[in-house]
Amino acid sequence: MAPIGHTVVIGSGLAGLTAAAALAPHAERVTLLERDRLPDGALFRPGVPQSRHLHSLMCSGQEALERLLPGFGADLRAAGAVELRAPWDHLWLSAAGWCTRFAPTHVVPSASRELIESVVRSKVTALGAVRVREGAEAVGLLGDHAAVRGVRVRQRGGATEDLAADLVVDAGGRSSRVLDWVASTGLGRPKSTVVDSRAGYASRYYRVPEGFSDDWRIISLGNHPSQTLHGGALVPIEDGLWHVSLFGYLDDHPPTDEAGFLEFARGLRDPVLYETIRGAEPLGPVRGFRHMANERHHVEEMERWPAGLLVLGDALCALNPVYAQGMSAAALTAVALGEWAAEAAPADAAAFHRRLAPDLDRFWQVAVGADTAYLADPGTPVTEEARQAAEQGDRLLHAAMVDPVVNRTFFDVMMLVAPPDALADPDIVDRVERAGRTPANASAPFERPAL
Repeated sequence: MAPIGHTVVIGSGLAGLTAAAALAPHAERVTLLERDRLPDGALFRPGVPQSRHLHSLMCSGQEALERLLPGFGADLRAAGAVELRAPWDHLWLSAAGWCTRFAPTHVVPSASRELIESVVRSKVTALGAVRVREGAEAVGLLGDHAAVRGVRVRQRGGATEDLAADLVVDAGGRSSRVLDWVASTGLGRPKSTVVDSRAGYASRYYRVPEGFSDDWRIISLGNHPSQTLHGGALVPIEDGLWHVSLFGYLDDHPPTDEAGFLEFARGLRDPVLYETIRGAEPLGPVRGFRHMANERHHVEEMERWPAGLLVLGDALCALNPVYAQGMSAAALTAVALGEWAAEAAPADAAAFHRRLAPDLDRFWQVAVGADTAYLADPGTPVTEEARQAAEQGDRLLHAAMVDPVVNRTFFDVMMLVAPPDALADPDIVDRVERAGRTPANASAPFERPAL
């Protein structure tokens, strides 16, 4: 297939960077437009406000980034990422009880969002076809309802210019205005689905105390829909730090003052996280984050869509970050984008959105399934189908806590390695039923220090 020509990617977050990496082999040149001035290294930038909260790179995301950017994993480890072994390193208190610490089945890197993005950015900007324009904001698209032919760009503190392009990729995040532009051409807006459990984060870094030693590495204290709306996690990251994030649903959010943050942690379903951090040295203030709704725009259902315009990442399908899928979903989408660019006509953007829809269905199902538990109206009768689905979900989670094969398959699905229907395999179904005869793990799978 002939090269695409000039591609413009709006936004240099993970979705934009990975899209640029995927398209670079198939384009004469790729221009990345970024409103921010990009930091030199693993530092915070305003365009990614959620980066101060816990991020996880799933096995599938790590593999996808390695395909797009060979050597990514080695570079991330060299930059300081911590390798974690699931489920052995994991103290996980789920709604079904404590998870048995089975032998490791998955190894994942743990690092801050800033470090992961910095490593990806350094590799993408080293690609010969890619050029980054910092301080450049996309303020409109060029073209009409039939085709997009470029981007109107305003340089910070400067003039506005028209930038011609053969393909425009919008990876501008939740704040993207591209769908407004599409509607202004007379095509209308795509149908949108929103599932908002009104969750909120508060996060802080702590220095791992000198001499700290235990056989676990991660704490994850889940909420329980019928008991508490609160949860929290502690994960080791680069530079000898713990990243601690607390969360709450239905507007019952963790405070961002020091005393309130610790009191919220103390009130979780087990005191282990609070006891771990109460004597540790905090680094920086507590940071809050509230914009966590699941929101999907069904571009694939549009009757007409402009040629030469793709929408990716949170601009297309934003997921509640509690479930840690965002970075991996972006990388997997970019792999699909590269495969499509290699074999299809890139101008036919509608075909790509239809092709991507089943992958988005999978990401959406994993994230939204849990959130809906908080949105049921107590005054609305539960259908028999919904009741049976909820009971099956409870049985599955219980089995994942006590059966090693179910546990591995459950993690495969959550880490986007396997599709959700892997949990319908007859062997898994049989194991789930037999696991019902095994009591839940009521006791924590670690030895508590004497207090």
